[in-house]
Amino acid sequence: MGKTQIQAQQILTDRLELTPFTAPAIDALLRGDAPALEQLTGLQFPRPLRPPPLMEDLLPLVRERLRAEPGSIGWWTWLAADRATRTVVGALGFGGPPNDDGAVMMGYATYPEADRRGYATEAVHALVTWALEQPGLRRVCASIPPENHAARRVAEKVGMRPVATVWEEEIDDVLLYAVDREES
Repeated sequence: MGKTQIQAQQILTDRLELTPFTAPAIDALLRGDAPALEQLTGLQFPRPLRPPPLMEDLLPLVRERLRAEPGSIGWWTWLAADRATRTVVGALGFGGPPNDDGAVMMGYATYPEADRRGYATEAVHALVTWALEQPGLRRVCASIPPENHAARRVAEKVGMRPVATVWEEEIDDVLLYAVDREES
């Protein structure tokens, strides 16, 4: 997969920079304030300015959680940006800090103009690597609708395997993929 460097709240891969999406930056995106968003993040965003796919309803909740628990920033949404162009290609992240079993649920999406370039696989691999290095974390999971072949391929490429079928409201049955920390 190439080298992954983990620096203080930034993850660098061969082509991508992953940066936590802060509450003020989420505010700017939801307001449609491109100049403020780009000043806060140092990144360019696709036009028309919009949240990454599947994240519009989630971002207000993430913003409120970050305001309530600023120290949990790495366990929410991260922006994935092309290092060469400084353009955001998608977003990914977790649904909060690890649960009592040491597991987190992850999601990921790319903007349509960045699809089919391997960005999702590269970003997910880097963030899963980061997560599995965190104390107390034992498992990273993703729930994926069976018909979402692209998301399933990404999960499989980064070492996740289907472990169950679960029911989710508004989606119906989904496949639960997971990868565990290797015990040594």
